[in-house]
Amino acid sequence: MKVVMRKFFKTIPFLAMAALLLGSGPAGSQVAGRRLGLLTSGITVTQNPSGIAPLTALATFQTSLNCNVQVKVMGEVEVTKIFENDGTDHAVPILGLYPDRVNAVLLTLFTHHGTPENFVLSIKTDPLPDVLPDIEVNAAVPDRMEPGMNLSTVTVRLGQRTGMYPIISDRNGVIRWYLDLTGRGGLVAPFVRIRDGNFLGGVGDSVYEYDPLGRLVDQITLGGYNFHHDILELPNGHLVACVDKTGTTIINSRGLIRSTGDYIIEIDRATNSIVTSWDMRQILDVDHNEQINSTGDWFHMNALSYSAADNCLIVSGRHQGLVKVTWDNKLKWILAPRQGWGNAGFNGSGPPIAPFLLTAVDAGGNSYNPQVEDGYAGADDFDWNYGQHNPHVLPNGNILFFDNGDFRYFMTGFPQFSRCVEFRVDEQAMTVRQIWQYGKERGPETFSRIISAVDSLPLTLNRLFCPGIVQTANGTSAKVVEVSYPDKALVFEATFHFKNLLAPPNTTLADNIYRSYRISIYP
Repeated sequence: MKVVMRKFFKTIPFLAMAALLLGSGPAGSQVAGRRLGLLTSGITVTQNPSGIAPLTALATFQTSLNCNVQVKVMGEVEVTKIFENDGTDHAVPILGLYPDRVNAVLLTLFTHHGTPENFVLSIKTDPLPDVLPDIEVNAAVPDRMEPGMNLSTVTVRLGQRTGMYPIISDRNGVIRWYLDLTGRGGLVAPFVRIRDGNFLGGVGDSVYEYDPLGRLVDQITLGGYNFHHDILELPNGHLVACVDKTGTTIINSRGLIRSTGDYIIEIDRATNSIVTSWDMRQILDVDHNEQINSTGDWFHMNALSYSAADNCLIVSGRHQGLVKVTWDNKLKWILAPRQGWGNAGFNGSGPPIAPFLLTAVDAGGNSYNPQVEDGYAGADDFDWNYGQHNPHVLPNGNILFFDNGDFRYFMTGFPQFSRCVEFRVDEQAMTVRQIWQYGKERGPETFSRIISAVDSLPLTLNRLFCPGIVQTANGTSAKVVEVSYPDKALVFEATFHFKNLLAPPNTTLADNIYRSYRISIYP
């Protein structure tokens, strides 16, 4: 079902259209209310057209000839976009306004021949919501950084409730775009951009698609399922999502109990129907790692990645490890410490898991001692993953992900470190080798027990390392760290200082960032 958001919004008819002396027309001429050069109408600026994106606007106007339009938000970090619609009716989205100032936005009209015409819009914005974090830039080397800005899905605690503010911040730490999704009543995460330039996020029994102006484009109702933590777009345009299925159960040491976070579904976007499902209980050991979680959240599926080379899914289960699954729900391998695995099945009556466990090897192909293989210790060049998130299949087939390190070596307390780590799996030999890591050397200052993200950046090949909540005696924060690959030179680091203004007192509930990515603010 297609949904159109209809909200009352403030329309600003032609705020300060000063024709610049850049060949735009006669000096001192006025453009409102009468024809000037290419314009056949005034320019109407609608600020925050969706009602939930205060740092956006929409400029609408008509021209006498077909032309393209360039929009430029002026400031310390400029945002520029050319719209090649080559028409006479124009609706130009303006993204990247600065908060709490009068923004100067330059519009340039281009025809195939002739002199471009330039106009300046003045758009005043309100201050940011008090609950958003303060962003401190600790390091920045612009000429070595991946272009773009940081999209961070900020989770704000609103008493016992959760509110979501996806934000985009520039290299100076200034928030230049955000959506207020607190009205959705939960964690609308992971909030990812898809190929058409829109954003997807899910909460409850629905997946929502928003355009960059915050307008609701589509709502997919999942029926019998509840969204749980991740969604991705397949090459054919279908969606794959982590979900809970109503009525699922497992049998473990506590008996027959309700289970959660153990189903995957494929959604056909053309019909918004579910066409495939995966039941992780059929192929995994539901009572493995009960020392971490013996409730029905036995797997805690938190992320997916698609392996195009063989049409498989890489699935992250926080409480068990990374697993590779075929399209017909067959297990290929498990990337996790080798100790303690039994049989598959919701009641443990399925086949043994042991044949699917990978063996860790060093650069020479040699396995490690049993303490390392079983996950009770690490080696200089290898550590297993503990409580991991956000896997990516790299172009070379390796797997990059965030190794949280929660309950590392099956110990509480120290050692405490999280990592951006790259592994290479040999599926013929059923081995895994650690290729690269960053974060172990940072220790507790970038340790995040939960959530968090990594990315491999396509232009520079830099790596993005994003601990989503770092908890210390001084409070809670998050990090966006960019390092070069493979030499790990620091090229950018920002600390998000959370305010926790509405977090419940004396609890572990706190503001955080679910994930961060580097993107262009315009798709």
